[in-house]
Amino acid sequence: MQVEELEEVGRHIQRERARAGLNQRDLAEHAGLSQPTLHRIEQGARAALSVTELDRIARALDVPLRYLLQGNPVADRVRVAPRTAREATQEDLDEARRMAVDLLALDDRLTESAAPHRTPTPPRDSGRSAPVTDAEGQGRTAAAALRTRLGLGIAPLVDLPELLETATHLDAGAVSIPSTVSGISAQDPARGVAVALVNICDVPERQRFSYAHELGHVVLDDGVAVDHLRGGRSPQEIRCDAFARHFLAPLEGVRQEWQRTATTCAPTAGDGSVDPLRRLAQVARHYRVSLSVARIQCAKLGIGLPPECQNALPTNREAAWRFGWGPEYEAEVKAAQQISPPRRILERAVQAYAAGSIGLKPLARLLCMDVQDAEAQLEGAGIRPPAAPEARRIDARSMAAARRRLQNRDDEEPPQA
Repeated sequence: MQVEELEEVGRHIQRERARAGLNQRDLAEHAGLSQPTLHRIEQGARAALSVTELDRIARALDVPLRYLLQGNPVADRVRVAPRTAREATQEDLDEARRMAVDLLALDDRLTESAAPHRTPTPPRDSGRSAPVTDAEGQGRTAAAALRTRLGLGIAPLVDLPELLETATHLDAGAVSIPSTVSGISAQDPARGVAVALVNICDVPERQRFSYAHELGHVVLDDGVAVDHLRGGRSPQEIRCDAFARHFLAPLEGVRQEWQRTATTCAPTAGDGSVDPLRRLAQVARHYRVSLSVARIQCAKLGIGLPPECQNALPTNREAAWRFGWGPEYEAEVKAAQQISPPRRILERAVQAYAAGSIGLKPLARLLCMDVQDAEAQLEGAGIRPPAAPEARRIDARSMAAARRRLQNRDDEEPPQA
């Protein structure tokens, strides 16, 4: 290799090491190299670099060898749009982006392996969002159209990640990313593959809203134009918030549920009426949205709410315990705190691991676990990679004796006439 090529390979190794979360000492140990040797390789200062050494580094990183020679093509072409708070740091953004890129890079590897085929998302050729002329109206219309296409009517939505995957072929999941990042969309334009990731949290209705919001960017063809928002309220973001509200809690459904609570909830006021806050909480519970979202939808319907429902609202947890469904809400909280990778990618990754096509490290990163915990979970489910071929021990004495016998036999045989 020329000096320039060695330097480029060194940069590729540094990038993949950082993506794997390893320092030089860790990678050197896993690859069977000394740390000074790895340092020289990464700096491009090694006079010669053998294929064997590169292969050991690639195996230690659990990446294809071509990633070290040519770079990770997915990382270079992926477009990422994190939805962040204003206080998000560059480190937060880098970590969230690394998670999305790792996931799409793994999906790319699985496509090349014998893993089951995946249906791609129809590619978007511009990445530029449609003009926003009426954020509320466009969001509501898009949400209603999608509900109609999927035959959802005005029913509550139960499994949002499943719905996202079946409705749009958008791989969706909940992962552990910095708390300043609520969600992240990523697209590989070369393969027409898109993912939407939301953060694990202890507020399930917020997580559901994030799922619906990210779906809105796909349905409304925003692509990843809304990038690094840092809490800004762009027209596209406002439109996707409207989409999420109407998709999760359609107005006609809210109207019917509000009317139903007048007779199904126990009267609490002196005049025999039902506490409006109790009714609002029931609407929020029915559609599994925040009380704030329920209040906005009620306002859109012209439902008059008293001051206690207009000012500081209780949290959904507070309302749940106050009105009798606290244990159910706590179960939802636990579910929202669980890592839940995109299901199609996880299914294909597990099958590829069981077939020996990929190692444990990319699967552990997908599960947001360390390697030991991931291996234990898979072992508990009876999932193991193929057994490595048993190494045959070479008996040097026996081989030497066999060679001597053959030599003696050749010496004793008479020459052919």
